[in-house]
Amino acid sequence: MTDFSDSGSRIMDKTIHLSEAVAEMDNEDIESVFELDRCEGWIKEKDLQRVALQFPDYLLKNAPAVAKGLGTRLSREVFILGDTSYGECCVDEVAAEHLNADGIIHFGHTCLTPSQRLPVLYVFTIKHIDTAALGASLRKKFCEDLDILMIYDVEYDHALRNFSLQDWRGRIVVGEPIDATKPLAEGCIRKFGRQFQVSSLDELKNFKVVYVTSEARESVKIYNFLFSFSGSEFYVYDKNGLDLATRSVQKQLMKRYFLIEKTKDAERIGILVGTLGVANFNDIISRLRSLIKKSGKKSYTFLVGKLNPQKLANFPEVEVFVLVACPETSFPDSSEFFQSVVTPYELEIALNSSREWGGQYYTDFRDLLSGGEGYLEPGAEHGEGEAGDLHHEPDVSLVTGRVRAGGLAQNYNGNGELMTINDRTVSQLHQGGGGEFLASRSWSGLEQKLGGTEVEPLVQGRPGIAQQYQGEGES
Repeated sequence: MTDFSDSGSRIMDKTIHLSEAVAEMDNEDIESVFELDRCEGWIKEKDLQRVALQFPDYLLKNAPAVAKGLGTRLSREVFILGDTSYGECCVDEVAAEHLNADGIIHFGHTCLTPSQRLPVLYVFTIKHIDTAALGASLRKKFCEDLDILMIYDVEYDHALRNFSLQDWRGRIVVGEPIDATKPLAEGCIRKFGRQFQVSSLDELKNFKVVYVTSEARESVKIYNFLFSFSGSEFYVYDKNGLDLATRSVQKQLMKRYFLIEKTKDAERIGILVGTLGVANFNDIISRLRSLIKKSGKKSYTFLVGKLNPQKLANFPEVEVFVLVACPETSFPDSSEFFQSVVTPYELEIALNSSREWGGQYYTDFRDLLSGGEGYLEPGAEHGEGEAGDLHHEPDVSLVTGRVRAGGLAQNYNGNGELMTINDRTVSQLHQGGGGEFLASRSWSGLEQKLGGTEVEPLVQGRPGIAQQYQGEGES
């Protein structure tokens, strides 16, 4: 008898090279780097009974030792979340709640966006940095009377929270990570989950921005800060030294504006839910749905977890996607995507006539909600049509060169009337939407043809597993 699969030993023996090596730690290092004393005190203070521990991939190697260390200190249940549904920087409340956790401890890099329901403790861990070398690079690059804004990855908080340069005549403002539940210090503002000792962001306009990171300079998370300070010179400090960001701000903004123009042309827009743990994500989804409807377009909501081109390509009827996620994961590399992916702010520029391109760029969707610093009521300046529909003056698309109509919503108030497209019957409710698009396709999925297909005998396939079948590629 021939086996239909092999043992998979070729795949099991395959060598995997980690992108970021994790140094071996003894018990003493584990206790200090992962702050087990602080974790123990927090669990007791909150009187938690089931605590989930969330680690990024590069720290999973140390997760068992951390869980064991906490378990020996407490008579409570502590368990590890093996994988995250979305970005590693966000607290995975959904996975924790599925396991009936009443609290989460998040280790490693984080975007510092507040969670929805469960209490969360952030443990930044420790990455070592030579502060003397950083100071020397700043003195070499800048004159001593320049003002500097320093932002850093949270893993460097232990070394850079109180960073300063002796005899530096200009100001050095450091963005210090701060818990969302804690009050701000006097004379400070909160932005990006950090505390800045200024009265407003406008005060930082003439500052040189220095971002200290261990990530590659091409990392997409840099957009969160790059776009927010698009009018300032932006520098990145990493293991290679201090240099201007390799990504030109103006070129990237031109690309984003091209996506906005494509969004204006789109008739069917998909809302991608890229987080279920960030506070107010339901509010922004409701706002986006309302905005799309008032603009006379169709919206569809998708919950797909981590994005990839293959997932989104399953929905060719959707012309543009808007991603609801934390600021650090809102700019995926969409160069290989079949459709464009925009942010909630960019969708508002495309559809909300009250909002114009230029000025402050909002990467955090919470700024767009009522009470946020970037909130604008749709149609507040340019008026609304009937029933609150947004009115846009006809213009010419910069992508297609065609004239775009005013874009008033076409509300369907019929009684279930049907229309026929390619011999398929579709409700007029779907006119201009995904239903009409699907009916107009020459192929719309497998046809069952019950009773009309001859039954074939069983045929033996190739043995192996999906990654590589035996004999695959041989002629």
